[in-house]
This record gives sequence, C-alpha cells and structure tokens, in this order.
Amino acid sequence: MPRIPEDILQRIHDATDIVDLVSEHVQLVKKGRNYSGLCPFHDEKTPSFSVDPDRQFYHCFGCGVGGGVFKFIQEIDRVSFIEAVKFLAERTSVALPERSGPSREEDAAGDELYRANDLARKYFHHLLLNDDVGASARTYLQTRRLAGETIERFGLGYAPPKWDALLKVAGRRGLSPQVLERAGLAKLRSEGSGHYDRFRDRVAFPIANLSNRTIAFGVRALQPDQEPKYLNSPETPIYHKGRVLYGLSDTRDAIRRQDTVLVVEGYMDLLSLVQAGIQHVAATSGTALTEDHCRTLARYARQVVLLFDGDAAGSTAAMRAFEVLLGTGLDARVVSLPAEHDPDSFVQKHGPDALLERAESAQSVLDFYLEQLAQQHDLSSVEGKALAVERLKPLLAKPRDAVRRDLLLREVAGRLSVDEQSLRHDLQASMRRPRKAPAEPSAPAAPDPPRHELEFMGLLLNFPQLIPATAKEFAPDALADARTQALCRTLFDRHAHGKAIDLGMIISELEDDALARLAAQCAAQGFDEEQVERQGRDYLLYFQKNALQKRIASARQALAEASKASDDGEIARISAELVALNQERQAVAAQQSS
Repeated sequence: MPRIPEDILQRIHDATDIVDLVSEHVQLVKKGRNYSGLCPFHDEKTPSFSVDPDRQFYHCFGCGVGGGVFKFIQEIDRVSFIEAVKFLAERTSVALPERSGPSREEDAAGDELYRANDLARKYFHHLLLNDDVGASARTYLQTRRLAGETIERFGLGYAPPKWDALLKVAGRRGLSPQVLERAGLAKLRSEGSGHYDRFRDRVAFPIANLSNRTIAFGVRALQPDQEPKYLNSPETPIYHKGRVLYGLSDTRDAIRRQDTVLVVEGYMDLLSLVQAGIQHVAATSGTALTEDHCRTLARYARQVVLLFDGDAAGSTAAMRAFEVLLGTGLDARVVSLPAEHDPDSFVQKHGPDALLERAESAQSVLDFYLEQLAQQHDLSSVEGKALAVERLKPLLAKPRDAVRRDLLLREVAGRLSVDEQSLRHDLQASMRRPRKAPAEPSAPAAPDPPRHELEFMGLLLNFPQLIPATAKEFAPDALADARTQALCRTLFDRHAHGKAIDLGMIISELEDDALARLAAQCAAQGFDEEQVERQGRDYLLYFQKNALQKRIASARQALAEASKASDDGEIARISAELVALNQERQAVAAQQSS
C-alpha cells in the first residue's frame, strides 16, 4: 500500500460523516445516541447493525463486522484500503499526494478494474455527446425520447465499431489488455494472439454499485441484425449481476422516501420512468430477481412492486420473482400491464399518473401467482388442485417467519378449497426431511478470547487516554490470547509512534481481517464513562494478579523438582522467590479490595 501521510488520512476521516456514508447503503433509524438498521453484510430480519456517530464507528452484533469509514467502503465495495481512501478523498475534496511509479504496482487488482470501467464510461460518454462517430447512437436515443438531462444523469455512452478503440485509449493510460479482459471490457482472440474490445457499435448503459462507481455495462445493439440485442458485462471480481440493481445508486433516496420500490427488467424501462418523474424504481440487469437483490432492496423499502412486461415472458419473470420474494418478508405486489406494453411504452402512451395508479392498486404476488396457475391447471378439478398444491408446497416453506408462513398456508388452503390441516401436515413432513449434508464440514470457529481480555482491549480502544500509563506498566504478553496480544501491541505501537488512536482508522489499517473483527467486537463492549479510570486500574491489577499466580505455580513446580534432587541451594533460592511473589500477590489483592 502506498504511504499516505497520517494527517491526510485523518483529514479524510474527520471530513466523512459515517452516518451519512452508511445511510447510502442502509436505512438507519435513530435509537438513543446511535443508529440501527439491517446489516448490509449478512441476511437478517431484525436489525443488529449499529452506527455510533460519536465514535464514527459501525458494528454488527450479528455477524461481527465493524470499523470506521475506510473499512466500511472496503467491505461494501470489496476494494483495498488505498482505493477506499481515494474514493473518500474525492468525496470530501481532500487532495492526495502525487504518487510515483513503483507505488502504482502496489494497488490491488480489483482497484484496476474500477479504473478500467471508469475510463470506459468516460470514453463512451464523450463519444456519444461530442464525436461524429456517436451520431447513430444519438439518433437512436432521440427515437426513444430520452432527454439530454437523462442521458447525462445516467452517463449513457456509445461503444464505437472499431475492434480496438477502447484498448488503445486504455493503453495510453497505463491499463493493459489483461486488465481490460479481467474487467469484462475486452476479450482474448480465439487464436490467442491479442485482444479485442468486447463492446462495439452499441449504446452503453453504465452499471454502478451503491457507491456510484462504474463496475460494468449493459449495451444495446444499433443494427437490426446485431445479436444479441442486449449484452451485459460478464461476472468479474467487482461485478455480480445477481447482487447489483441498475439505477439504485441514483434512485435509492426516492425509494427510501416512498418506502416502496418499483422493480423493472430493462435499462430503458428505468430511464423512461425516471424521466417521467417516477423516481422510486430499480432494474435488474441481465438476470432474474435474486435473493441478494431482495436483501438489498429491503434496506430501503418494505414494499416491492414488480413492473414487468405485459407479455408471457413478463408473467413468467413475475412468477419467478414471487418464488424469490416469498422468503424475504417484503410486501410484494405485481402490476399487470396490457400484453402489448412494457413499462417504457406504457408510460410513454398513458403517462406516469396512469402507471402510478396501477402500482397503488397492484395485486399481491400470491393472487397473481394463483391466477397464473389457474391458466396452467384447471383449479376446479381435483387433479388441477393437486398439481397446484405440489407446485406451491416448496414455496410455502420459504418464509423464515413462522407467523408469515402460517398466514400464507391458510390463504392458499382457502383459495384452493383444500383442507388446511392436510396441507399443513404435508408441509411439515417435507420440512422435516433431512437436508443433504455438506460435502466438507466447515472448520469450527476459534473461541473468543477470555471476557476480561475483550473488555480490557475495548476499554483501551474506546478511551485511548488510558494507553500512555497502561503501556508503561503492562506487557501485552500478560494476555492469554495471541489475538488480544497482537491488538494490544498495535495500540502501544501507534502510541509510541505518535499516531492517533482512532477506532475506525485502526480497524481499517489492520491487514488481518480476523483481527479487525476482534477489534470491532472489543470496541462494542459497554462501559461506564464515569468509571473508566477505575476500570482501567482494576483490569491492570487483575492481569498482574493472574501473571503472579502463573509465576507462583511455576516456582512451586521448580521447588518440587529441587526437593527431589535434594538441591539445598536451589531450594533456598526458590523458597525466597516464592515468599516475595506471595507478598506481591497479597499487595495486588489489597489494591483490588480498596
């Protein structure tokens, strides 16, 4: 990692409000001094993710992650520390020092992928707006009635028809063909001799993550014979289409305000709706709705309204989405558009108010699903009902909330006119069937360090004013666990070198992820702020007494061995040592009781 002066890191850290930063990814609710919400790093229904604005620190009591502003960007965007620093520096307008050549090689591979995608976005956007080669793309977007403001807002662009246009531009900026290949922007020629641009003669829709950083592209053909019509970036280390929703980085504030999100399938659907004034919308990009998508949406809204094409393909997509949404706890609904329309064409013809009216009166996904089943099976017949029940049984087991599962079961039994108890019995039997054991059992997690050690390190992390005096009279080796020893040395080393003892900064700079999680766990311990001096002294006395007890036990063992050997000199020396150690232990015990 290139060295960035400590004072610049501190300036970036101090200029970033962690509540504002995390709020871009998590819907936070103020509770006392802190804020809480659903953890963005694991699946949960009850909020266990806490943000402390005073300490500029976040911690999840469910999965154990925690840290400051740099660590949050590292975790949420899966980038290196230096890339997180660069992102927050740009966000806070803090200038970073110029970097020399060798340090450039120290960047993580993932950081180069961000650079490559960002360059492609700027290059494609420039060609669309300012170059004659982009004329056909401009004409196409005009026919789709996209305004210049919308094109600018979402950074649309044009990938030129040449086979190596982007490769040449990237090469002049120090990005190799191999980097573009890993970023999904170039492909290796079949004969293995060189690369060529993946996207050519297509309108480009940049896909951004929740930090609004370009991570991939969806592109649309301009020529009628160009197949496929839509093409997406392949999966890369920074792009997973089953997790990313197009436009969400731009529309999430509106979604949060509405507490509802309209989910569409296409880039143009989203752009058309946003341009028409419907802002609370997100789109899947090249894949069906996934559980990861739903977990992301649950951070911003409680209701999801599926707004797919009105044809058979749209109905099939809605049914698949229902199967995913069932296990999420979200209030899921479906808008049925006329068969000849998609969301884009509907809003163009009938206007945004007509679409919003349909969204407000959208039917539940269960109603929609049963209607679709009725078109496939005769639900008035015994055979048709049996087939529908078999189709629904695995879905009824999906809700993790027992109450929700029970209500859904009753609804299905009533709608299909089947015996509720029989359906319940069948469902319970299927849920009791043993699941296939994993091929390789995971290794057991290492036990936590002793409670006193966690609390002691938490005290030092939260109240660094105790560190100078503690470092003078306490050795990290007095701790029993190697992890708390390492964390203690880190704190003492930072103090010795005059570095700030800042909780978020320390966790961000720890290269060992397990140690960073331990630091977050320690920092989350609760303390009485009016008693910190006494608590600090009590912990020191506790560890001193423990160390003395270990030395006494060792001396007693040595005395026994000297007695067996009849070594009078050694017996006298160890006996004197034991007397002194016991006196020292009694003195510590007296201080503890005072």
